[in-house]
Amino acid sequence: MKKIMLLVLSLAFMSVILLGCESKDSTIINSDKETTEQEPSEQQPEDNEILILDGEIKKVSISKSKGNSATVFDDDFSIGVLRSVFSSAVKENGIVNMANPEFYVDIVYENEDKQSFHLWLGGLFEESTLMKTDDTHTIYILPEESTNKIIDLME
Repeated sequence: MKKIMLLVLSLAFMSVILLGCESKDSTIINSDKETTEQEPSEQQPEDNEILILDGEIKKVSISKSKGNSATVFDDDFSIGVLRSVFSSAVKENGIVNMANPEFYVDIVYENEDKQSFHLWLGGLFEESTLMKTDDTHTIYILPEESTNKIIDLME
């Protein structure tokens, strides 16, 4: 009787191990088509949304905290750099729980509309994070190159 119980437990243990080793990708054959399913967490980069600005930028002000004097960028070169920085921001999926922002960014457009962001600026060669002040459940990640451009402009 003990040998049978030992055999049953061994088979159950081996089944669990084999199921744990199953591949994450599975192939499904549907009619004449063969497709590959991926785990939901393995999204392709092109599925990510980029940050869309509301118009043509007139000026951008960046301040350390509310009430402090802001650095205003209104020349063509700075506006071009900041436009490329903001357009490189990619939406990060998931739940957002952020600390207080390091910087406040206000973008004023040619039509006088205004858009505000919180900015967590990384160091040189680090990613940074942007969040629209009117959508605190979504963040956008700025790549290292964009962080370096912002640091260069602010110096």
